Amino acid sequence: MSILRRLPLKYRLPLIHGGLEAIALTRMGHWPRTDRLSSGPLVVSGFFNESQGIGRAGRLTAEAFEAANYAVIRHDLRPCFRHILDQKSVLPGKGGVWLIHANAPEGLVALMTHSPAQWRDRYRIGYWAWETPLAPPQWARMVRWLHEVWTPSAYVAEALAAALRAEGLDDLCGRLRVMPHPLLSAPPQPDRARFGLSPDRCEVLSLFDVNSSPARKNPWASIEAWLTAFPEPPARAALTLKASSLDTVTKTRLTERIANRLDIRLLSERLSDEDMDRLMASVDIFLSLHRAEGFGLGLLEAMNAGVAVIATEGTGNDFLTHDNGYPVPARPVPLDDPDGPYSALPHNPAQVWAEPDLQAAADNLRRLVSDPVARASKRAAARATPARLSANWSAEALKAYDFNRWLDS
Repeated sequence: MSILRRLPLKYRLPLIHGGLEAIALTRMGHWPRTDRLSSGPLVVSGFFNESQGIGRAGRLTAEAFEAANYAVIRHDLRPCFRHILDQKSVLPGKGGVWLIHANAPEGLVALMTHSPAQWRDRYRIGYWAWETPLAPPQWARMVRWLHEVWTPSAYVAEALAAALRAEGLDDLCGRLRVMPHPLLSAPPQPDRARFGLSPDRCEVLSLFDVNSSPARKNPWASIEAWLTAFPEPPARAALTLKASSLDTVTKTRLTERIANRLDIRLLSERLSDEDMDRLMASVDIFLSLHRAEGFGLGLLEAMNAGVAVIATEGTGNDFLTHDNGYPVPARPVPLDDPDGPYSALPHNPAQVWAEPDLQAAADNLRRLVSDPVARASKRAAARATPARLSANWSAEALKAYDFNRWLDS
């Protein structure tokens, strides 16, 4: 296992996902082809104790249900990975609804580590995000075992629908439902001193997670746009690159590129959800020159905090408009992820992502850094965006969905 962890993602993920599907195929013949659904509790499974984006999103889902007066049983998925071979994972309760807030490969682990007797009587929902126009075929095949698949954006739903059609599973497209990530919390309080930010500078923040593919998150573009906007270090502005899961190769490449630029720093401290909220609220501009997003939760969190957002337009972050932020034009280019999780995808002309216009991003940076009035001009529209997207999670909206038939009254 230690050898596997040292492999690049381009080799590691196909081995892991292929192995999981191979094990699952030996068991699927015994999985129930028909369900015997019965009423029971609402169980939400996710990576509740982890800091990566999917863990954060799972916590937001559970909190949204609770805010709508649903009784939620939180179930941590990580321990299930110890039971891939022995199938001894235990689900709380019986019957009801089981929402698995994890992508298809991890959802497969959830099913295969619990005996089918534990889940055949439950209404099953997956909550998935994908970042290219065509989801993998394994994801399409996984839909067969779920009653619904929720996606945070229409972009992800269409990627899954395209995969279902490619696998001849068109009839399953009706199981897809767009459910934008809920963000119901009040705007967090800033704390510049906690993060070494100056009260006298315009502070700009760019986030990326190495496990989510540096090529997709594209921190290099944030650096290049900054250097284009400011060939010499500005006196009253600075850029912070906040990295998660930072590896030696990526760290070396980044530090070499920003050497001798004291106005650019790399922050790799692991932060709690609360500290991430405070960090976001402590900056003036959020910069995301990604090549693709399934949703773009960081953009929405910045809007919630009243921070001006400069980000690549299109893909899953279609909630970013010229009314509430500063979309950066982009052109479609063939997907190229040399060492990340998308490198194992079969070549397909449909697999494209966006290349942001760095000059346009630099122009926005230069203007917003120098003009606090411009930074504040779209704040009200930005702060209204999370509530608009979260309308799907209101008590009234949720009560109209099919899963309620299987919950204890």
